[in-house]
Amino acid sequence: MFSVAHVLRPAEITAIATKFHSFNAKPIGGAPKKLAAAGKKIFEDGIPERNVAACAACHGPDATGRDQFPRLAGQLYPYTIKALTNWSSERGQVPGKPDISVIMAPVAHSLTKPEIEAVAAYVSYLK
Repeated sequence: MFSVAHVLRPAEITAIATKFHSFNAKPIGGAPKKLAAAGKKIFEDGIPERNVAACAACHGPDATGRDQFPRLAGQLYPYTIKALTNWSSERGQVPGKPDISVIMAPVAHSLTKPEIEAVAAYVSYLK
């Protein structure tokens, strides 16, 4: 995505993001349903004992996102796992121009692999 996105002007990025945000596609599913309940708990409540914020605090209670926070509802299970697992190597890669995703780094780094899989499963089934 970087090879395409880095040449877009801010207005083009906003237009694309607005268009994609307006889609309300049905979830594809395919994630392990047995993980969804644990993912829902993390999504809604976070992990207070480890100071991990609830996903819903930024992405909204229905995971449809708002403003600069992306939609997670219906996101592909493998994509969400990959994005959270590789957060620091795929985000904020322009040193002189930090991006808004830096706010997500502490959460992504605080989740274990099973927790990431659970959250990914939960959001993949949301509409």
